[in-house]
Amino acid sequence: MIVECDKYYMPRKNRVLLLPIQWREEFNISENDLLSVHKENNRIIITKKKPTTGFEPKFIKINKKGVITIPKAIDDELECRLHQLYINQDENSFLVVPVTTEKSS
Repeated sequence: MIVECDKYYMPRKNRVLLLPIQWREEFNISENDLLSVHKENNRIIITKKKPTTGFEPKFIKINKKGVITIPKAIDDELECRLHQLYINQDENSFLVVPVTTEKSS
């Protein structure tokens, strides 16, 4: 199941993102854990395990407050528009996805 969060990320700004404590605890992520970060299509995938696909991940540490820094190489590849954090409960991962501006009629 995918869960929408009220956390946002803007590429080319300060490159930091707070991962909510509720989900860090559920995924058993704690201070100084190494997290795998890679870009797939137009989104960032953050997980505690190495991806099984052909993507070459970057590894980052999470601080005690749950803040991570998105690697510059990945940040530079993103569209310069607002992104939102989602949780993928089935995969125990975090997704950073561009915000859509579609309006329903």
